[in-house]
Amino acid sequence: MKPSSLDCRFWGVLLAITLLAAGWRAWRIEAPSLDNDEVWQVLNCETDLAKQVTRHDNFPPLYNWLISFVFEAFGTDQAARWFSLAAGVVTIPVIGVIGRRIAGPAAGLAAAGLLAVSANHVLLSQHGRAYTFFILLVSVMMLLAWRLRTSDRWSDWAAFLAAGWLTVATHYFGGVPLLLFGGMLLAEKRGRGLKRALIAASVLALAGLPLVACLRADLADTGEFHHRVEFDAEAYAFGYLWLITGNTLGPSVSRLRELVSLGEKREAILAMAPWALASVAPVIVLLAAAWRRLRVGDRLWLAVLLVAPPLVVLAATSVVSTGYTYRYVVWMVVPLTVAMGVGAATLRGRPVVAMAAMLLVALGIGATLNRHLDPSYYENDFHAVAALIASRDASDLPPAVLAAPLHYGQGALYGLPDDWLKLAVTAHPGADQDWDDTLAAFAHDAAPRSQVWLVTQWFPGGHPQRALCDELAERIDAELIKRVSSTVMVYRVTIENVR
Repeated sequence: MKPSSLDCRFWGVLLAITLLAAGWRAWRIEAPSLDNDEVWQVLNCETDLAKQVTRHDNFPPLYNWLISFVFEAFGTDQAARWFSLAAGVVTIPVIGVIGRRIAGPAAGLAAAGLLAVSANHVLLSQHGRAYTFFILLVSVMMLLAWRLRTSDRWSDWAAFLAAGWLTVATHYFGGVPLLLFGGMLLAEKRGRGLKRALIAASVLALAGLPLVACLRADLADTGEFHHRVEFDAEAYAFGYLWLITGNTLGPSVSRLRELVSLGEKREAILAMAPWALASVAPVIVLLAAAWRRLRVGDRLWLAVLLVAPPLVVLAATSVVSTGYTYRYVVWMVVPLTVAMGVGAATLRGRPVVAMAAMLLVALGIGATLNRHLDPSYYENDFHAVAALIASRDASDLPPAVLAAPLHYGQGALYGLPDDWLKLAVTAHPGADQDWDDTLAAFAHDAAPRSQVWLVTQWFPGGHPQRALCDELAERIDAELIKRVSSTVMVYRVTIENVR
């Protein structure tokens, strides 16, 4: 077969995979209610870049600025989800090209196919936040880094610098893949290539100074409102499991957090163990197959990209007060999927590899179906909250609803009917609460209703905001009606207790 025919076949199959992935991500994309982070995105649109730069929201300004134009152009609060879908879909052919560059067309197509059904990537592609755009930029940076391993052209360095800067301008922890790619390139380069690499690093350092200023402002603003999550062995392992399953196989995340908060960590681990084994075993099979197929240099690069990031994040979070969350390493789905694609491409005549690849595809599809169809995996289902309150409210007037904490409360209230009386109140550890004034004013506005509603976020025991939400509920003698979708607590309160 002629090389041109091989190319046509590769691009044709890659296009088919991409289109199927787009359809899979579009399915039910608007069905779940917007969560509190998505609502914040809607309520804080700002196309003025100067205001974006000076605003404190714990993210660099690029994505928030860009998505504000998307909201303005499309005029719907679902626009950010469709933007995430577009970024996620574009990532698939980029992954395919990376895989082809490393180990040939079959590896590229296998990697694209695995990303197409990745439960984690589908989840993020249906969520109106920055993560799939972040992943797309890292995938472009990875492609350019691999090109620079055999090239010293200024155009390639310029493209790599642009991709790296945009990545960090989208998410501060984009500095981790940039550091790893840049460090490995510096280690490999010699002579003229090393000089150009050092010049590129200097240019990037200067270009990054404005982002450092943004980071300092955001860190100063984090302070008392941030709950620090410590890094431990379980957090390290759970990050990889999340990359594979999207947290929708086995016990729900809320259930696991609840068990741990009750001192039953062993029970949580045992409950998750069979699902973790079923998910991780095929990944290990594919990575082992990839190890045998890869060149020595590619082995080293992929090993660094798959092992080092959580440790680099740990080092960074030991200096600043951000704590650790697996979302900081969400971009690792790129090298992980590429490596698995290389392994899956060796399946011919190897039934174990073929079975591992098919199992991963089945688990990915099953996990996405779980998230959409199994209520035990629902989180922040504010549609269900509205339906519950509407069915239980005894007043002839539209219901009156309090919600806390402030940021979460705004999300919970956003989807409620416009004619309902709504107010979000604070519940932040270490800060002065606004309960005295706001509760009295709310009770005045809610009269002559005999009852109002309180909606709070569920937190596991020991979480500082759990104590505050419980304190608020006790202060107004709230009656728990139901825990909705595992993460929302709905209470009924008599109006006299709010005054």
